[in-house]
Order: sequence, then structure tokens, then C-alpha cells
Amino acid sequence: MVFLFAHPPQLSSIRDLLARCGLPHDDLNPDNVVHFLTCRTEGMLAGATGMEIFGEEAVLRPPAVEPDMRGRGIGSLLLVRIERFAAMGGARRFYAPSGLNDEYLLPRGYRRAEGKEIPEVLHRHAVFGGDGGSRLPALTKDLVATKMPAAKKAGLASEGQ
Repeated sequence: MVFLFAHPPQLSSIRDLLARCGLPHDDLNPDNVVHFLTCRTEGMLAGATGMEIFGEEAVLRPPAVEPDMRGRGIGSLLLVRIERFAAMGGARRFYAPSGLNDEYLLPRGYRRAEGKEIPEVLHRHAVFGGDGGSRLPALTKDLVATKMPAAKKAGLASEGQ
């Protein structure tokens, strides 16, 4: 498995994956698709998850995994990595729309948040309806910035040179 952030040419394949998984995708464009972490295995896109950071708050686009690739831990690996990247980028809380992903996210440390708990800037995001006036329920999780093992290795390697 290879995990890489997306590039604009991957936009259509990520949109297609999200659509197959029943997740919001109409708002994706070449500018915001670069906030998606992808997993490729066996030469194909196996999964993707995204984020957008707004100061200390961030929107999580829950992991989407190809149906025939589920059960291999791809979604969990994507989630852990995107949480770390968001925290390292300054986010302290993740918010995801409640509904389709509740059964997946609740056992992974997320809790239910009522609409009034969700910062106004996030209510304007497309995954929450995009109108700023809706108060859709969400899931939220506090994030903690930790170094990734690869980042530690890279830091140690550069010190020795």
C-alpha cells in the first residue's frame, strides 16, 4: 500500500470513488482535491480521505474505500494518517457530517456534536450543506499532534548527514 496526497489529475477518480461510496463529491475541484490522502494498492486507487483546516477546526471527509478492498484496514490507516496531518497542520478538532459514517467513526474516538457546537465556518462547508444556515449534526474528535514514524526517521537521518 502506498499513501500519497492527491494531485488535480486524480480528481475524477476520487470523485468516482466517493460517489460509489455514497459520500459528498460535487464540490471537489482541482484546488481542494490536494487535501485528499489516497491509498493505492495493486496499481489502483483503493481509498481516499480528505480534510480542510480552518484554524484550529477541520472538516474530515471520512475514508472512502473501494467495496472489494474493504476489510484490509485501508480505511483505518487513512483515518489515522489524516488525523495526524490535520493535527500537525494546527487543527485541534475534526468534524465530520453525521449519518453514513457514524458506525465507522464512533468506535474510533469520535462523538456526536449538535449543530450549535459546530463552528460557523464549518457550517458553510459543502459536506454540512454549504448554506451556513443549516445546523446538521456532526461527529467530532479532539486531535493531538504527534510525529509520524517516517517523519522521525527522516529527522534522524538529516541530523546524521
